[in-house]
Amino acid sequence: MNDIAIGKIRTSHGVKGMLKVLSFSGQTEHFLKLKEFVLRKNGKEKVLTVESIKAAGSMILVKLKGIDNPEVGKSYSGWEIWTNRDFAAPLSSGEYYLKDLNGCNIVSNGEVLGKIIGISENSVNDLLEVRTDSGVFIIPFREEFIGVIDLMSNTVELTALWLLE
Repeated sequence: MNDIAIGKIRTSHGVKGMLKVLSFSGQTEHFLKLKEFVLRKNGKEKVLTVESIKAAGSMILVKLKGIDNPEVGKSYSGWEIWTNRDFAAPLSSGEYYLKDLNGCNIVSNGEVLGKIIGISENSVNDLLEVRTDSGVFIIPFREEFIGVIDLMSNTVELTALWLLE
């Protein structure tokens, strides 16, 4: 699957149905190229045409066809915006889409210790949910715990083995 979530609708803005959008990457330029939004929430999907879009600091203000008042706009709060990864924010060296880490093996010294089965975000850092033979563990996705990430071999190195105890 080549689709990726790039942002989320926060709430409505103004009286004409504009929407405030949060960019997951913190970048906004890639949104300006979109002609439609694929919105997903709770197993539902809607495709809406972009009428206008502009960056407003760290947020994006969007007008989508068919959303013409704040009440309708608020009903889209929490919907994620999905697109083909070709339209996602470009990655710099050492950056990864969290989605690409899901399913990778957690390794140490060449030994497979477990598999990443989920990823969650919180206000401090991203968390990797790892299943091992001993159970499921939560590992903070931080450089002091994670070593080499090799998406070609589908591996993420764990440098702090105590996190799996």
